[in-house]
Amino acid sequence: MNQTVITGNLTADIETRDLKLNNGDQHLSKFTIASNEGERVVFMPVEAWNMPHLAEYLFKGSKALVSGSLKQENWETEAGDKRSRIVLTAFRVEFLDPAPEGAARGESGGSTRQAGRSRGNAKSSPTTSRENRRAPARGHRAA
Repeated sequence: MNQTVITGNLTADIETRDLKLNNGDQHLSKFTIASNEGERVVFMPVEAWNMPHLAEYLFKGSKALVSGSLKQENWETEAGDKRSRIVLTAFRVEFLDPAPEGAARGESGGSTRQAGRSRGNAKSSPTTSRENRRAPARGHRAA
């Protein structure tokens, strides 16, 4: 079984791109999450497929919980050196930061949003400006 759960903070804003692959259009979101392991910090690169809404609600410093599977990427540099790294392929991303006051337009309080393998798992949530943008609250899980 290859399943990993990690919680931490994003080290930078999410990089996104739309790709045309053999099985149709796909959306790729890439980010790195920093997680404390005692006095040590672990930096884990994450890729999330077909979760375009992540970039609207997560940004540098956002706290998130990511569940997924690990994969090893291998490549060779132009100089012929072999390189590899471990990447977490997310199948679920939970926002752990509370929503700012008044973030939900026309609603009382923030809404909950969770990313899954398909867009059908996510509840809609209002878009806020970049300056005020924070992830929606997760009920009892406040940061």
